[in-house]
Amino acid sequence: MPTQPVAEHASSGRRLWRAFWPHRGRLAVATVLVLIASVLQGVPVFLVRWTLNDILVQGGNPAPLAIGVVALYALNGLVNFARASITRSVAWRVVTELRGKLHDQLLRQDLAWHLRTPSGERQSRLLGDINTLQYAVNGVVTAVQKPVTLLVLIGSAFVTNPKLALIAFGLLPLAALPIHRVGQWVRRASRAASDAAAALSAHAQQTLTGMRVVLISGGEEDRSRAFRRLDEAHEAAQVEALTAQLLPAPLTELVAAVGVGAVLWVGGMEVADGQAAAGDLVGFLVALAVMNQPLRGLSEVGSLMQRSLAAADTVFALMDKAPEIVSGTEPVVAPKNIEFLSVALDYGAGPVLEDVSLTLRSGERVALVGPSGGGKTSLLSLIPRLYDPSSGHILWDGRDARSLRLSELRRHIAVVSQETFLFDDTVAANIAFGVADATPAAIVDAAISANADGFIRELPDGYDTRIHELGMRLSGGQRQRICIARAILRNAAVLLLDEATSNLDAQSEAAVQEALDRLMFGRTTLVVAHRLSTVRNADRIVYMESGRVVESGTHEQLVSAGGAYRSLLGAGLS
Repeated sequence: MPTQPVAEHASSGRRLWRAFWPHRGRLAVATVLVLIASVLQGVPVFLVRWTLNDILVQGGNPAPLAIGVVALYALNGLVNFARASITRSVAWRVVTELRGKLHDQLLRQDLAWHLRTPSGERQSRLLGDINTLQYAVNGVVTAVQKPVTLLVLIGSAFVTNPKLALIAFGLLPLAALPIHRVGQWVRRASRAASDAAAALSAHAQQTLTGMRVVLISGGEEDRSRAFRRLDEAHEAAQVEALTAQLLPAPLTELVAAVGVGAVLWVGGMEVADGQAAAGDLVGFLVALAVMNQPLRGLSEVGSLMQRSLAAADTVFALMDKAPEIVSGTEPVVAPKNIEFLSVALDYGAGPVLEDVSLTLRSGERVALVGPSGGGKTSLLSLIPRLYDPSSGHILWDGRDARSLRLSELRRHIAVVSQETFLFDDTVAANIAFGVADATPAAIVDAAISANADGFIRELPDGYDTRIHELGMRLSGGQRQRICIARAILRNAAVLLLDEATSNLDAQSEAAVQEALDRLMFGRTTLVVAHRLSTVRNADRIVYMESGRVVESGTHEQLVSAGGAYRSLLGAGLS
């Protein structure tokens, strides 16, 4: 059975323990309750012995026994309820805290990592693996309770009949063997099951998100076959993990059964020969029977801890992943000029930008045009540092963008693209997204400027209408105008437009273009466009092809030059 590196195991265990350490006071109370519950497990042994030897045989009064049984079980139930309430609340508190930290870590990762990692896998790590960490508390509680309970029962057995106790517990060390041997298997199988669940979740997420493409392309059967294949792999991994978790129990019970058989043989002979009372033998057998539960619990300790550690390995590895885009420390002010100096960009499959040098001056409107795949959108992505150049520099008023505080840099940028994204929240919340101090009046003003106020007020609850995920309750033009309102409210100095009207009909485009004209006024604007109306109004046009700047100038200058831009007009720049 393959094993994980011991160092990784130890590191995850220590970090998991540190996560629980702030709650040590409540865990200490739970430990005391565990010890009380363990002691109470030994009381039935003496109650049975007393019942047989002193009451049934000698004719004693059964009333105290009846009262004692009721009190015992009532106390035991109360103690276990209090212990379970404390441990479970601590477990979920730690899970919640770690999930929040992992969520923050996901938000710190760069866009390239998110694009490489399927959303379903990210969700599986954030929701499934984190939840598994709660088993660590149960594992620790079990690791304390079961040995103490065993010691209490072993002590009760020795008090009842030392000879039988030596016979029965001489085999007890054998029960530890399956626990030790299976532990690493459990961890490996649990990690494999987690990975299989992440793969299945990622596939399902992609199918459901891309349902429009699936249906139009007739790809239902292909996605179905792939899903069934992943689902079967998930089933196999889960079954293996479950098998590994369950295997120690029957092996432990077999060892216990051998001990019980030996006790029945020897103890039965002692009772028959008059060397021992029947109550002593039955009490001893009760101790062995009750002992089966903590023995099984001991076999579960390894499974619980290995499952938690397998999840912890994945969670902490993700928490430790350093983002490729690192914030600088210098403060940022609204830039007057943004310069690209010999910038190149490579996503890993070849260069998408090469030796790009370009200056955006304050308040200037620059249009990027050229064939698809020319690097226009990639150039836009470099300004808010969604990516960093593979070589070269981007300067904000002479300072390298890498040296600036990332959050402040991005506050000076607003983006409107053809891919509108609206959260499943109210219209007002979507407009105000990213602007923490937005007032209701400012939200309405932004919507008016974006030509969105009219249709918003016609919605069932106006600005308080909840938008379903991706804004499917709205038309494309309406979604686009809400995004423009968001950019207007942001009031950023730099505006990036990526074919913001490309998917709209003529009527919607007119309303959106009017809103964009208001948005662009007075701002440094870099716009990827394929509409001639947008291009003609630009202060400067930059023609890009194969990741390079080929031409730059006004519309009239480039038409007169008769170069690549002139050819693009002839090819159908609308």
